[in-house]
This record gives sequence, C-alpha cells and structure tokens, in this order.
Amino acid sequence: MTQARHTSAVLRLPPLFRRSYHLHTTYERLLGTQVEVQITARGRAQAQAAEGRALAELERLSALFNRFDPESELSRWTRRPEEAVRLSPELNAVLTLAETWRVRTGNAFHAGADALGAMWQEASRSGHPPQAAELDRVVAALRQAPWSQHGDGTATLHTRSPLGLNALAKGFIVDRMVEEAAAQPGVGTVLVNAGGDLRASGPAGVLVAVADPQTRRDDAPALTRVRVRGAALATSGQAHRGYDVGGQHHSHVLDPRTGRPVADVPGVTVLAPDCVTADALATALSVLGPGPGLDLIATLPQTAALIFTADGELRRSATWPADPPF
Repeated sequence: MTQARHTSAVLRLPPLFRRSYHLHTTYERLLGTQVEVQITARGRAQAQAAEGRALAELERLSALFNRFDPESELSRWTRRPEEAVRLSPELNAVLTLAETWRVRTGNAFHAGADALGAMWQEASRSGHPPQAAELDRVVAALRQAPWSQHGDGTATLHTRSPLGLNALAKGFIVDRMVEEAAAQPGVGTVLVNAGGDLRASGPAGVLVAVADPQTRRDDAPALTRVRVRGAALATSGQAHRGYDVGGQHHSHVLDPRTGRPVADVPGVTVLAPDCVTADALATALSVLGPGPGLDLIATLPQTAALIFTADGELRRSATWPADPPF
C-alpha cells in the first residue's frame, strides 16, 4: 500500500554512541522489500546479537504473512473460506488491526482493496478503464467485513477476493524487529527501514528527507525534512507506482469506497508511535483527503501527518514537528 522510494534516512548518532560499534546491513527479504538494519551498541558482539534476533524475527514472521508462499499461514487460511480456522496470535493481531482501521476510517483503509487493484492492472494491459458496473459490484462487496474473528483464536474468511495485508504485515514485522533488537543488552540505537517505512528507537533518531511525490527523479530536492526519534514513519505516494490506462496515469492507491484511483492526494507522510499504525494511516489519509484526514489525525495521540495535494499545497497536521535545522 505504501510506496518505497519517497524517503531517505540518515542516521545521526549522539556523542554517547559515536565511539561504539555501528552495524549497518541491507537485505532483500521482507515480503519482497529491501530492508535496512542499523544498530549501535557497546561493542560488535552486542550489535551482532541484536541483529541476529531481529533477523530471526523477520524470517519467522515472513513465513506467516507471505501471500506469495503457498505454504505461509496466510495463504493456507485464504484457501479455507467460510471455515473457522485457528490462527497464530501474530496473524490474528494483524487481522484485528486491519479491521480496526477499516471501521475507524469508514472503509478508506480496506485489506480487500487488492480486488480493485487486479481490475486496474487489467485496465493497464487493455488500455480501457474498468466497467463502472464491475467496480460497483466489487465496492458493494467491500462494504462487508472480509472476515470474522472469534474469541477462541479462530477466524473465518468470508471473501474469496485477494487480501492486501502486505503493508500492515510489513509494518508489524518492522516493529517486532526493532523491539527484539532494542531489548538486547548493550544496544543503544536501532533503525529498521523497509523500503522507506521505518522505525527508530533510542536517543539518536533518524533524519528523513521527504521527497516530492509528483516527480520520479531520485535526485529531486526534498520537500522537507523530519527527525524520527522513538517513533515510526511511513509514506504513500504515486510517483513510482500507478496504472497507465489509455495514456492517462492513475495513482496506485485506490479508494475502496468508489473503486477508483485517488486523484486529490499524490503523497502522504505519517509519523506514529509504531510502523503498523503509520502504514495504515498513510494509505487511509491518501483516500480521505486533507480535511477528513487531518481531522482523523487530530483524534490520535502521538501522530502527525504531512499531506501533499494535487494543486501543490503542503498540508501539515498541528502536530507535525518544525523542520530540523540543516
């Protein structure tokens, strides 16, 4: 749901840790997304031990959530619609989060929106937009809860359409990786950055450049910068992804309430206490637009948003921090 190449992060270590061991590695194995790990610790052994715990959590949770793996827990569950299936606490947690945000955003965030994505991908191939009647049929189905969760740890899937849990699952995994690494002895700072969706713990913080969502140039000047400390950041934008239909480019973010690509918000960046919340809100605010989106942010503690509108305006929530000095 969120777009990878809209942010770049630079770790600025405080004096306390400048003489400590700084581990910095990059992997290509988080649900198809590149993941960057930075850890600062008292010594090499502590940093490597923390990285090992983070990577073990990545491998364990990816095996649960990878929809492209037919043997993942998510894949096996989706093959058993209308059947109460006992699920792991982790998958149940992600389903609970997805349903919570679906209800709270009035369907602006919806894990079932991948069914619309398949229709717009076909439109890109054919050069013709989806039929209005077909979009309306899918939108009507999306008004219903896609699954039910039961008090005994089981859940029943009600839809046969594809589920788009990747963004939430990615945020969930990033959060767990950071928490595992930060809990290890001697660790001062942890950063996990999964394609631009990131979380940072410890005193150092991360300086993040927010790129212009309407340009595909990686060297374009940043719109603004923000320091992320003890928090998470996620961005949704259309510069590098979307649907080209009949010579017209459309955003890859689809409104589950209408079935059509969003047009008023090319980019959103969200700060939140954890990555899974930031991911959900970045998508939801792209759909809701500046007014309702910023109203939602105002109800949520420790969150902030930057919304870039189609007319080139930058809309900040009242909680968005001042730009850090260069």
